[in-house]
Amino acid sequence: MPIRTPYTRPETYFFLIVLILVGLLSFLVFMPFLSTIVLAATFAVVVAPGHKKIVSIVRGRNTLGSFITIVGLVILIIVPLFLIAAQVFNEATSAYHHITAENSSLTFTVDALQDSFNARVERIFPGVTIDIRNYVTAGSAWLLQNIGGFFSGTLSIGLRLFLGLFALYYFIKDGKRFIEMFQDHSPIPREHTDVLVKKMRTSIRSIIGGSLVVAICQGVISGIGYAIFGIPNPALWGTITGLSALIPGVGTSLVLIPAVVYTFVTGSLFEGIGLGIWAIIAVGLLDNFLSPKLIGSGMKIHPLIILFSIIGGLSFFGPEGFILGPLTVSLFIALFDIYQLIVKTEEKVIREEMK
Repeated sequence: MPIRTPYTRPETYFFLIVLILVGLLSFLVFMPFLSTIVLAATFAVVVAPGHKKIVSIVRGRNTLGSFITIVGLVILIIVPLFLIAAQVFNEATSAYHHITAENSSLTFTVDALQDSFNARVERIFPGVTIDIRNYVTAGSAWLLQNIGGFFSGTLSIGLRLFLGLFALYYFIKDGKRFIEMFQDHSPIPREHTDVLVKKMRTSIRSIIGGSLVVAICQGVISGIGYAIFGIPNPALWGTITGLSALIPGVGTSLVLIPAVVYTFVTGSLFEGIGLGIWAIIAVGLLDNFLSPKLIGSGMKIHPLIILFSIIGGLSFFGPEGFILGPLTVSLFIALFDIYQLIVKTEEKVIREEMK
């Protein structure tokens, strides 16, 4: 007499349908905060080394160490970033109104720089002109649109920030437990899941802890230099310098060199030399010393891929795309590596069977 399984085939199909429907509903429940959860998990990976050191200082008390880590992040990173974002928004607003207004001093300055620049360009490329004022106006409008939208939803931002910090606390505190749950319930074989987790960890630390952190540091230090040596709207131009640091081959020189030239033209010889030295020492050497320490032996992703993943992420995900774009690309690269591993394993098995 055959042994009867707990479920007949119709009951199994019905159970699978219910499982899929409930799973879909669960996804819809979490979907409004999915980006918040992913960002929290990402930053938990980035701050994990610092969290381990804090836990060792407090003698292995993980709960206390996690709380101290969150408080430190709020004081040292989140609050300063909000203050910088507010300053950039104010300066972008001021710059936009000054450029679009007639007979303003900033309009005359931009027009004078444009005339001087185009005069030199036409000597090399006759008939070629570049509308600098149009680019500055478009850039200011883009910053106003994105940063303004960020500040307009104060209640939503506050709720997401609270939930993000709450999720980050538990990802830091119980990160190993979450990883073990994923490995136990993943349909992917355990050895491939381990590879996926390892590659995602290294890619997150390489992209977030390497390229993006270095770009932010270069933007902050550049903004300080702009403020010291008399460049108007230093927070705005510091932000643009940080974004330009992600452009391969050109980097911060795309903004720093025109800033030094501007200082020589409108300021004094001392300010121009000072900003040039500041750019070389405080900004240029930062990439050579800080980036290798942050990236370490992690996944090396070409800067061009990081740049386009950030731009595409911003257009697809919104402000969160600054992180989610590179994260999505790094996940694809990790999955593709696992696919290659699966193919090689199957080829090995076929060769052994043929022997």
